Amino acid sequence: MKIYLADLAYINPTITRQPVPFNVACVASYTRKHLPDVEIEIFKHPDLLLDAVAQNPPDVLGLSHYAWNSNLNHGIMKRCKELHPDLVVIMGGCNFNDWDHEWIEWFFRKRPFLDIHIAQEGEGGFLKIVQLLHENGCDLKRTKVEDWSSNIFGYDHEAGRLIHNPGNSMANIDPATLPSPYLTGLLDPFLACENLSPIIETNRGCPYACSFCVWGGMGAKLRKYDLQTIIDEVYYIARNAVNPTKVLYIADSNFGILKRDRQIAETIMECRSTYGFPQRLSLYSPKNPTAHSIETCELISPITSMSMSLQSTNEQVLENIRRSNIKHDRYDDLRIEAERKGIQTDCELIYGLPGESYESFLHGMVEVTRSGQFIQLYEHTILLGAESANRDYREKYGIKSAFRYAYDIEGTYQDISSIEFEEVVIETHAMPQKDYFRLRQLHFLAATFSARLFQEFRHALKYNGLEIATLAGKIMEDEANWPERWRDILLQLQQACRDELLTTDVDELRTEFSKEDLSEVRKKARALIPSSMCTLFAREGNMRELRDYLVSSFPRFFPGNSDEDFEDWTAALDFSMDRACCYDELKQTRVVTYPYDLDAWLGSEGQPLRDYALPEPATYSIELRDGVWEAFEKAKEAGSDLENAVYLLKMKYFPSSHDRIYYYLRPSKGGTAVNKDDEIESKREARLPLYSSWNTGGEAKPESV
Repeated sequence: MKIYLADLAYINPTITRQPVPFNVACVASYTRKHLPDVEIEIFKHPDLLLDAVAQNPPDVLGLSHYAWNSNLNHGIMKRCKELHPDLVVIMGGCNFNDWDHEWIEWFFRKRPFLDIHIAQEGEGGFLKIVQLLHENGCDLKRTKVEDWSSNIFGYDHEAGRLIHNPGNSMANIDPATLPSPYLTGLLDPFLACENLSPIIETNRGCPYACSFCVWGGMGAKLRKYDLQTIIDEVYYIARNAVNPTKVLYIADSNFGILKRDRQIAETIMECRSTYGFPQRLSLYSPKNPTAHSIETCELISPITSMSMSLQSTNEQVLENIRRSNIKHDRYDDLRIEAERKGIQTDCELIYGLPGESYESFLHGMVEVTRSGQFIQLYEHTILLGAESANRDYREKYGIKSAFRYAYDIEGTYQDISSIEFEEVVIETHAMPQKDYFRLRQLHFLAATFSARLFQEFRHALKYNGLEIATLAGKIMEDEANWPERWRDILLQLQQACRDELLTTDVDELRTEFSKEDLSEVRKKARALIPSSMCTLFAREGNMRELRDYLVSSFPRFFPGNSDEDFEDWTAALDFSMDRACCYDELKQTRVVTYPYDLDAWLGSEGQPLRDYALPEPATYSIELRDGVWEAFEKAKEAGSDLENAVYLLKMKYFPSSHDRIYYYLRPSKGGTAVNKDDEIESKREARLPLYSSWNTGGEAKPESV
């Protein structure tokens, strides 16, 4: 028997952080353990899978199924089934509503070439169905349904009926018994791919049951992989991975929750010291951090951050989503302790959760940011494997949703073109639809002023106990006074948010596109916040107007502050604005002077800028980062207008810009120009892809941090 397993992704040459197909490799290693004679090949790239199926067809095709590859899977499996009608096609993964049989039947009818879907974890269910096929000559119809496990769903397309055996439940496997797909060599070809990053898993399960998350349905008991195997995997990866980003993913739902995670963290840092890998670590921190988890995160703090996952500060909302957070005062104590240990923290907040209104969400933003916490904002997106996808849950909280094209998750492979959808909550009992669009505007404002560009401005506000969330809220209330350009950008954003929502019923959502069709829908698939920010930053007139509006609004927004405070804020804002990339006036170098020691002030904790006045103004050279000019010229050639060119620059050609692609050089006491910009920013924002520069003989040279 020959089996092809694939974790398909939209492979983009500019994206270097796609994970290796670890998930299907786990399925392969478990199947090989029990059926060593079965031939198994693993794929990531759609083109390579299509070629293999056409030239050397398998008996079974297994595809991992997630929200980010659902339509891609649809087109690929359809083509494979057309080429080989006897091929058994199996999907598996968390993007599946396994409690709603009506929905399951609809799912299969939309995919007449799909034979089986395995819910949740795939190793046990896949092995069971392969064993049955092995015994019955790869004839699915000869297998006895009573032998199927309860997580296997099939469909008889001729008879139009669901095939399922709910009475034969299967316990989840013990990960400690799973042969390592790394140590057995299954993932060697993928470790050698420059655009794929390694990923490991140290435990499975989640002690929380958040209604919006698919982890909630995987069981509260944490099941651990063998510790020595994990340690061996980390060393193996460090010696063999070639990904230039040097990123390691950890797939746990709460890394740092177990005492042994400290030993894993020590191993990771030892490998970094010995082999230079990993340089960055991507993981999910414990939802309710403890002193132990903070100690673990301290070890890896140079290469990652710690997310303090609140989701909401509203107690009723937390009850609605089955989320039990630690008390806010305890949360603040742990955050302060984390930052004292040098751990960069951020906090996740989600708008559109049941019970959350515009007012309560803004209040939560202010409450969190006032404590000094950096926040990450997200929309409530419906995941099919989560409780929030359940129709009863939706009705209970008045949840209404809409579909839209997912940003940059599209592509054409051979002649198969596809793009993914995502389902977003646009209305609840507590959030009328008009407030959803207001929240999108608030999200844009918070994202804009939280960007690296406005670092100095935020630092100046901090002295007065103010934060970006309050400023964003004030701007939203000030619509009557918005200047023309600013008003146009915010209204364009709101209209774009409306236009991106598809009015098509879920039954009519397209899964197949021509290349020409894809070119058209790609316009709707743009991430609205980045594209709106491009509109803002593209033209100098927009930035000057924004600056003047803010300066004139300070006394109105914050009447309790002094004229000296307003002068400090204005000076800090001007310094930030001097590094705004106004692309219609783009220059390689600008020389500016300031009457303050900005370096010393930025290194201070909450002191007013006026305390750092200099006897003589300091001169700063504001210089374009290496490679940006050439990248912008390339983007202009590909872009139809200035805003589109900027979008392409930021998202495609120079994705590490983060709206701050100027650095500043200031002469040191020894006369050598030093890059104070990145020296400060690398300490404050170490997890971002930064560039440090120094000056030797007048030439700035980039170096990865």
